[in-house]
Amino acid sequence: MNWLSRLLPGSNPALDPEQRAALDAIIALAPPDLARSHYETRYVVINAETGPMDGGGQRLLAVGAVAINQGLLHPADAYRTQLGGTPVDALIGLVRFIARSPVVVFNAPFNQGTLERALEQNLGSTPDLDWIDLMVLMPSLFPERTTGQARMDAWLGAFGIDRLDHRDALLEALCVAQLLQVALARANAQGLASPRDLLDTQSSRKWLRGS
Repeated sequence: MNWLSRLLPGSNPALDPEQRAALDAIIALAPPDLARSHYETRYVVINAETGPMDGGGQRLLAVGAVAINQGLLHPADAYRTQLGGTPVDALIGLVRFIARSPVVVFNAPFNQGTLERALEQNLGSTPDLDWIDLMVLMPSLFPERTTGQARMDAWLGAFGIDRLDHRDALLEALCVAQLLQVALARANAQGLASPRDLLDTQSSRKWLRGS
């Protein structure tokens, strides 16, 4: 069952025919082969930019996304959108950019959680995506550098990656994409050669931590 068909009758936001056709085209895409090597895989790195809501809490303002394709970062293969007055179109564009690729974030409770809430609110549901959280995964790949989950600044500093502007969603995604390239090189050297291996390692670490 695809993610859009799980919508309850009457629960989905009103989408015009063009928007629904765009979602139908995304649904028709084949899921990724998670057993393929990192260097045969397109990963999409995402970062959410939020701001305060009236009455408390945070709302999604913008999303930046950068692709790592076959281990390489291509500047043209990027997406940035501000939700503004057209959040449905902005989020459809993001889901189209992801195109069923494994999604990489740093700090999934924030980035994944924020994005899924926005998708639920504006599109009616969330797509079935494979989420990889570098905050969880990096300590398993580099146990010599930390005994627990470190902040993003610590990992970027450890590998000489400049944090250009933490307030810009696309520039933050670019930093995380460079960190992913470091992670993929170490994972491959450890015999973790595919997205499935990363997801399994992530699951094992979460289980050991009891989360």
